Amino acid sequence: KMMLARQFHAVRAVHARTRFCPAHLPSGTCRVYRRQAVVAQSADGARILTTDPKTNGVVDGTQAGTQAVNENFTGDMLQPSVVNTSWVRTLAVLAAFAATAGSTAVMPARLAAFVHVTAYAVWLGTNIWNTFFVGLTMFKHMPRQMFGRVQSQLFPKYFSLTSGANIVLLGSLLLAPGAATATRAAVTLGVALGASLVNWLVIEPIATRLMFQRYDIENKAEKSEEDKAQVAALYKQFGKWHGISSLLNLVITCAAISHGWHLAGGLAL
Repeated sequence: KMMLARQFHAVRAVHARTRFCPAHLPSGTCRVYRRQAVVAQSADGARILTTDPKTNGVVDGTQAGTQAVNENFTGDMLQPSVVNTSWVRTLAVLAAFAATAGSTAVMPARLAAFVHVTAYAVWLGTNIWNTFFVGLTMFKHMPRQMFGRVQSQLFPKYFSLTSGANIVLLGSLLLAPGAATATRAAVTLGVALGASLVNWLVIEPIATRLMFQRYDIENKAEKSEEDKAQVAALYKQFGKWHGISSLLNLVITCAAISHGWHLAGGLAL
């Protein structure tokens, strides 16, 4: 009981504005910092932990001269729940769309057409921009390894965005009143979607893994003949998968142009 009585029995967080005047600044010139003070009261008194703006660390207010402790920790804040994942969110949006697209009372025909055209704009614009501008520009003006690392972050986003737009296009087309007469367009969108998903879920992870394996060997301070042979083998494998990915991306681009021609057939200017 004596030990329990000495435990901290109340913790509260307060925000206080404090002023800090560096010595090199003229008198009266101060920068205002906002820091958080956590006050824990116990039977022995109060202990104040504050974030020092000069060091971006934690300082014990009850001990003069205490060194700042770095709080720049890394790692996941928490494990996301199943309903908080991208896949579940995407499926929920698609389910809502599928449930309402066929009802003109909930989604009028013009709104359905607007959703379709908007998805097409995202699909075609992203494809053209990434294929003919972003990739080529970075390839010409960035160091090779830096270019590869940036692309390893961009490609999953590119494939997921274009695949999502393609799904919306195909779903809205199949649920439209005139779906029976749009068989060719549906086949075109289906082929494009298949190519996009293969690129996203199969080829991109393989190519990225091979690329980073090659970088690890290239960045060695000293390379043996075996390392050089392995780099050449990885270069050949990466080139094969990159070529397949580029071919599938070309199929998607052609499909996007073809679907644009289909949409233009029903457009009156």
